[in-house]
Amino acid sequence: MPDRVRTRRQFALFATPTARARSGPLSIRFVAGSDPGVAAAFAIGRPVGPAVVRNRIRRRLRALLDGMEPRPLPGKYLIKCGVGAAELTYHQLPDHLRRALGELRAR
Repeated sequence: MPDRVRTRRQFALFATPTARARSGPLSIRFVAGSDPGVAAAFAIGRPVGPAVVRNRIRRRLRALLDGMEPRPLPGKYLIKCGVGAAELTYHQLPDHLRRALGELRAR
């Protein structure tokens, strides 16, 4: 399970990300880390849907990051979900996440 980004200092790192990527309604800001772990934060605004929908998307993304092969690069990730994220099917969400993470690897 990826760690969570919780402190103000950790969130401040996203102001100057190492890399950015986008696929469909998902956009990712990545900050490279020195430790081998992966930490994630999610930004899912109210326009995406009610709390039930936003929490479902967050849980799915967290589970996808946990089981992803190959493992994501070590560092901190801020995953933002746009309005279209609620309409993604169960199989489309991992495709967009893999595509965005692959774009980060390519840089």
